[in-house]
Amino acid sequence: MSAATRLEEDLALAPGWLSTEMPPGYHNRVAEIQRLTEELRSLERFGHLLWRVGDDLAIAVRATFAAFGFEAALTPDAAARSVMVELGDGRLLLHVSATEDVIQKKDAELAHVFQKVHELAADTDRVVLVTNNDLRARPMDRTESVGPEALNLLRRLGVNVLAAPTLFALWRLSVQDRERARSHIERLYTQDGGAFVLPQNSVTRS
Repeated sequence: MSAATRLEEDLALAPGWLSTEMPPGYHNRVAEIQRLTEELRSLERFGHLLWRVGDDLAIAVRATFAAFGFEAALTPDAAARSVMVELGDGRLLLHVSATEDVIQKKDAELAHVFQKVHELAADTDRVVLVTNNDLRARPMDRTESVGPEALNLLRRLGVNVLAAPTLFALWRLSVQDRERARSHIERLYTQDGGAFVLPQNSVTRS
């Protein structure tokens, strides 16, 4: 357990009268600790885009699109780990992968995507497969998340593949330029199948 976690637990367990006995400045310090703790929790949630899959990743994906200013929600078909994003003229229907392995043509993840395309998506919707793989490797060192045959099938279906680290890069961009990040999401919506890749030098690091 970290020192910060132990301190947080101590503050939560302390009797209510303790603050009246403490010296001046105690209240301000406690409030600052609580503010910083909440800020760290929020940042950690976005960090899940780099090293989580399944439900945890789906929660992070929803939070990221909400940070961009879009209406985003986890959809009722929880078994499929879905996120729906309203874009105005259409929607993104995102299926969040539960595996960190390279996705192949016959994998269950593609079956979920196929179902979305043929049973849930309207003409103005874009289905997107969100992937995360090689979680112990730095994003720049990772292999492709979808095998060639699977990617060809998704391309024919008009389904886009969005690597979660790419979404993380857009979140970092949005901290400084949210409108620019939103423009990339619009491009994700209009792209008609295949891997979604950010243009070189489109995202600068702070």
